[in-house]
Amino acid sequence: MKRSWMGLGLLLVLLALALLVTWAMARVHDPIARDLTAAGEYALAGNWTRAEALSRQAEERWEKHRLFRACFADHNPMEEIDACFAQLEIYTRMREETAFAAECGEIARKAQAMGEAHGLKWENVL
Repeated sequence: MKRSWMGLGLLLVLLALALLVTWAMARVHDPIARDLTAAGEYALAGNWTRAEALSRQAEERWEKHRLFRACFADHNPMEEIDACFAQLEIYTRMREETAFAAECGEIARKAQAMGEAHGLKWENVL
């Protein structure tokens, strides 16, 4: 009987940790997506100062949580987003508004998808 209680306790701890990771992944990736979406809009409006600041802020947030994300997420999307940030840097230097905004949108969607992939949803269970 003692083992059953220990097993139940272990399962409850694992459930709590899984829910915590779900919450944290969304909390980490949502601000990145918001910053990049806003950066793309500012670039299209011609406000490069604000667009650069927001894109750099998003990249800093991305880098800040690298270890946490690497523990729980698939590495292929992470590498794709890293490559997109490298392209974004080039578009920033060249001041290409449309390409910059498109790349911001792509990174924002990928970051949002990474957070959603760990969410408590029926399609994630199947």
